[in-house]
Amino acid sequence: MSAFPLIAPLASGTGIRLTKTAMHANIEDAATQTASINAYLARFPQVDLVFPIMDTSVEARAVGCPYEFKDTVPVITTHTCADVDAVEALPIPDPFVTECMRVNIAVVQGLAAAPRGVGAFCLGPVTLAAHLMGITALVRIAMKQPEVFERVLDHCVLIIRPYARALVDAGAGTLIVLEPQVNAFSPRIYERSIQAALEDMASTLPGPVLHVCGDTNPHLAAFARTAYFRGLSLAAKVDFRAALDAHPGLKTKTLIGNIDPVSVMLNGTPELVREKVSNLLDGMRGEDFILSSGCDLVPDTPLSNVEMLIDTALRYRS
Repeated sequence: MSAFPLIAPLASGTGIRLTKTAMHANIEDAATQTASINAYLARFPQVDLVFPIMDTSVEARAVGCPYEFKDTVPVITTHTCADVDAVEALPIPDPFVTECMRVNIAVVQGLAAAPRGVGAFCLGPVTLAAHLMGITALVRIAMKQPEVFERVLDHCVLIIRPYARALVDAGAGTLIVLEPQVNAFSPRIYERSIQAALEDMASTLPGPVLHVCGDTNPHLAAFARTAYFRGLSLAAKVDFRAALDAHPGLKTKTLIGNIDPVSVMLNGTPELVREKVSNLLDGMRGEDFILSSGCDLVPDTPLSNVEMLIDTALRYRS
């Protein structure tokens, strides 16, 4: 049986501080990013699972969406598709010749030699569609033209799938499907249109994890029924203990999270980190659980807070 808890904060970005490199250099160059992540691992060797630096723009950039760096992260600046026909006209990028995809594949390959678990990220179809069309337009289509919405999602799955498979083949034992935009849709739309696209995507991947930010409590019943997602990575607004008690189906999943990356990890004190981690672990004893942050930690996150998260978790193993 695995040690409790497994420790996997989404903290690779803190390595940028240790190498004193720029975010854009890490996002655009595999060697630079791998060096930053290795610096993070040297500083925190106790982590059980490591990821590349999270980048939610990769698939959109791969199909030609313009972007720029804002607050150190790449942000899509133009929604290039006005309708479903424009989405369906997008070619499926080859992940081995598309530079932004190749970077992350190379990072995963570099990390796979390390003596710990390696994960990777890819977008889910809703979030890619939001990059392509804009979230306001996408919500409108989902409400008024569900069959069109489903066509958009289906083509987005086709765009993402080869990249996701390439990350797994490169050595990622855990693939987290990032869907921060799911919260813009009601549980009814999620169950009617989104869930099928996500299940289709997850069905071809080994042990995928669904990551959704924000308050996902209204969606937990549907998440508990997912057939193919082995894990759920959820934000701090979900009380894991209460969620398990209310939705027994969640016990069939690995819950991952969910220490707040901003109010606790970025802006909090080590004492607050210890309190929040201890409370979470007390509630999750005996459950299938991995300790992590509720989302990616920004590079400015105090290293003392990352250290406290890990040290507090290690005390639960003794």
